[in-house]
Amino acid sequence: MTPDRHAHRIQPLTTGLIDWEEKNRSLKNASVTGPGSAPKEVWLNGRDHFGGMEVHLSWGVHRTLGDWHAHSRAHRHPYPECLFFVGLDTANIHYLGAEVEISLGKEREVHVFNEPTVVILPAGIPHGPITTRRVYSPRGFGFLALGLHATREISWLEKEDDESAPEGAPAGDGEYGRLVRSLRTGLITERGRPVTARFTPEELAARGEFQKRTGFRPGPGSPDHMTWMYGRDLENLDLNVAWGFSSGAGISQRGVDAHSHPEDEILVYLGTDPDRPDDLGAEIEIDLGEEHERHTFNRSTFIACPAGMPHGPIVTRWVDRPFAFLLVNLARNVSMSFE
Repeated sequence: MTPDRHAHRIQPLTTGLIDWEEKNRSLKNASVTGPGSAPKEVWLNGRDHFGGMEVHLSWGVHRTLGDWHAHSRAHRHPYPECLFFVGLDTANIHYLGAEVEISLGKEREVHVFNEPTVVILPAGIPHGPITTRRVYSPRGFGFLALGLHATREISWLEKEDDESAPEGAPAGDGEYGRLVRSLRTGLITERGRPVTARFTPEELAARGEFQKRTGFRPGPGSPDHMTWMYGRDLENLDLNVAWGFSSGAGISQRGVDAHSHPEDEILVYLGTDPDRPDDLGAEIEIDLGEEHERHTFNRSTFIACPAGMPHGPIVTRWVDRPFAFLLVNLARNVSMSFE
């Protein structure tokens, strides 16, 4: 066995760090970002970081008011994108700690929300500007953008196109209301207890049979709170996303060793202190590959797991501070195979 065969698949999140404040200082009479933007963001893409996966993501913490972009214009992408607005209160997954406004479509249909929310954007849908209207939490809130393409591509609407629609078209459900959804929709675990209300009786029976057959069940290191959005929650995209907070030490899944998925998957472990984003506040151990190559980390980290690659068990060795966990799987539903 080569000890570091899979080492390239696990990297600190700072690999993709962009310091927008530094970039803005280097420009003369111009600015890349607006007053409500995150001062620093992490941008990662399939081409450079995920081994060619058809996905890219960005992550940042917002703590100030105002527009996120310098020129308050709409833009679009030639691929689907999901925008996740999440809170950083590790004791309450329902708390965003802010009020955010986003405009959708050329009509600039305005939607405002103050709880954790996902905005689902089919390919080509204009969106923006995004504006932070209020911030209640001293930590601010997190923003995750997920695009289903290996690299980021963006087209800003021409000024005349952007201004052809009335400023701030009426809010409410509108034409695009179905694209703005509370993360409560996908809640599966709260305070360490399973939430079953979102599943049909047939799905619950299937889950019970699966657990009985495999022995699979949450361990002491599994998330305290978690919301999991499947493709059916995300306009039937080939995407499912889990977001949650963990505070317990121990194995994350009992009854199983390593497992794999028929699709690509990315695991992200995030520190929740906005002043020390690289400090995970915990130490995690994970085995990668058929060789069970073991890796340990205590910094905010991402792990790119290509389709079919075994990974696990995952063990939280110690926790000084609750941390966030993000899972991105490129399929509508979760499926797995065990060793």
